[in-house]
Amino acid sequence: MPATSDAEAALPVDERSDNAAAGPVAPGRGFRGAVSDVDLRLLKVFRVVVEHGGFGPAEVVLDKSKSAISLDISGLEQRLGATLCTRGRGGFALTAEGQAVYAAARQLFDDLAAFGDRVATATGRLGGAVTVFLVDNIVSVAAEPIATALGAFARRHPRVALTLESATPGGVEAAVLDGRADFGISVLPRALAELETVPLFREELVLYCGRDHPLFALADAPADLVRTHALVKPAVTDDPVFAAMVDGFPLRASASNLDARVLLVLSGAYLGFLPPHYAGAWVARGELAAVRPDLFRTENEFRLIARRAAPHAAAARALRRDMQAAFQAAFGEADER
Repeated sequence: MPATSDAEAALPVDERSDNAAAGPVAPGRGFRGAVSDVDLRLLKVFRVVVEHGGFGPAEVVLDKSKSAISLDISGLEQRLGATLCTRGRGGFALTAEGQAVYAAARQLFDDLAAFGDRVATATGRLGGAVTVFLVDNIVSVAAEPIATALGAFARRHPRVALTLESATPGGVEAAVLDGRADFGISVLPRALAELETVPLFREELVLYCGRDHPLFALADAPADLVRTHALVKPAVTDDPVFAAMVDGFPLRASASNLDARVLLVLSGAYLGFLPPHYAGAWVARGELAAVRPDLFRTENEFRLIARRAAPHAAAARALRRDMQAAFQAAFGEADER
């Protein structure tokens, strides 16, 4: 297979032919054992590309164009003297060398993090970065303990860079599992052995309808009649009692968060489970009404979630402790599970 020409190498990799993209790297440029800052930067790019399945999905994470990412990967291949991946019309795939380099890069970054952790612990000065994913709309019920924990942590450890992201319950779970989040706070869509979880608090949910819904003025509607009306599919139904309660409803709409769910309920076309504290303002204005709250009521359990097998940095562990303490003070003690 012919080597990539200088002119072709200057192109973004996605614009070369499949054969060129998968072709050998110029000889004589192999890795000699010393890892520079440039190597670390390029290895970080490579790791993100691999963990997100290609250049396109990595664009958002890296905040770089596919052309720039492509040049970085080509530069890394030249520095290492190995072809790490194939990309182009045939899709993205790691070569055998790429798989070995990816495994070594993960170990390298884990070792660097562990070194930083040990130094930070020894000196009492935590640094680095912590990323936390929070479920959508948690601010409506748990703003105080989260803000208290963040404030206490930031005052003690001003050198740590904090990133907060908001996502659906499934999005929080995915971010924790794939390493984008050090930990998350969410209701769990499902129980997974890979996750350790700490219960934080419970939130009540009641069935509501909008002002234009046929059940709005029927305070004593029979349960069988209620179940004939379309329901916004709940995000979490892992509790057997709640699953039995929802069974029989026509599930004709879904929503990924509370803001979207309440809009569907306000439309008058659907029933939906909402927290009373969240629905209260619309109830006061006569735009929402609870539907047989004596029968259609449940609870969500919010948990702190983290990967069991992942190495947890000292900064992440410290913020977790602050979060758990703040939630315990606000909602009472919960046992770790």
